[in-house]
Amino acid sequence: MNIETLKVFRDLLDTGSFSKTADLNYISQSAVSQQIKKLEFILKCNLYSRQGGKIILTPCGKKFYEAAQKVASVYEGALKDIRAIGKGHSDDEVKISSIYSAGVYIIQGYIKQFIAANHGARISVEYRQFSQIYSDITSGRADFGFMACPYRRAPGLAMLPVANDEMVLISGVNSPLAGRRSVSVKELSGLDFIHLDRIFPSRRHIDNFLRRHGVKPRVKMELDNLETIKSAVASGDGVSLIPSSSIREHEKGTTLHVHKISDAEFLRPIYLIYSRRRKLSAPARRFMGIFDGIKKPAAGGSNDRR
Repeated sequence: MNIETLKVFRDLLDTGSFSKTADLNYISQSAVSQQIKKLEFILKCNLYSRQGGKIILTPCGKKFYEAAQKVASVYEGALKDIRAIGKGHSDDEVKISSIYSAGVYIIQGYIKQFIAANHGARISVEYRQFSQIYSDITSGRADFGFMACPYRRAPGLAMLPVANDEMVLISGVNSPLAGRRSVSVKELSGLDFIHLDRIFPSRRHIDNFLRRHGVKPRVKMELDNLETIKSAVASGDGVSLIPSSSIREHEKGTTLHVHKISDAEFLRPIYLIYSRRRKLSAPARRFMGIFDGIKKPAAGGSNDRR
């Protein structure tokens, strides 16, 4: 559960509309529904019902709404204050917009490398929905974006592949697969899968891999983030294909079993996205220097590997 999800729940009740909530949070209506389902899954209770076209909170929903309203308000107030403080010297800061999984698990090494070589440098990372990252870059809200498996080309943006994340199968501790270090692609057929929602590029990347290998999984559940997927798998609801970097050491063998794919390479590409039309600040150019050894794409091009 993250603050953005709490804000979506609050906005849904404040507006009474899935479409308005989607617009406020720059996500799809499907993503709004998935986030509410995720909350109900975590809390193990229904939060609302629909009566006469209106959204009516359950007793559990009323209690949770009070908490969501307080947390979201504190978070938004803190962001406003921090941005006001930093407004006068924002040109000295490298601003990054990243999907959560890449920001938490992949790019921290790049940030540490940059800070070590540039003492006193300031860098900020904001976790965003994948659909928001393109507009963050084109509008200048962020200098760089990090995302997995970009889902479309965008004029004026360069997409540079900077990392590959191995995809692995995870199962619960009581799964019949428990204790095995690897599985074959063929063994994936017929398993109950917990997937990312279909709107996510990583989900399409997984679907393409399974389709290429003739695998027909049973999709039992679709959720909108990796942490919730791991919780569902740990509860014994099914298995999932997720990036190996998203699995913490203390989870291995305790709440989850991790299985490599033995007979096929399955990697999730991570891309650095930046604008070719906007001049980078000096700190941003130094950050870009970390990736000088990687061949850059042609202007306006994309290394999309869908």
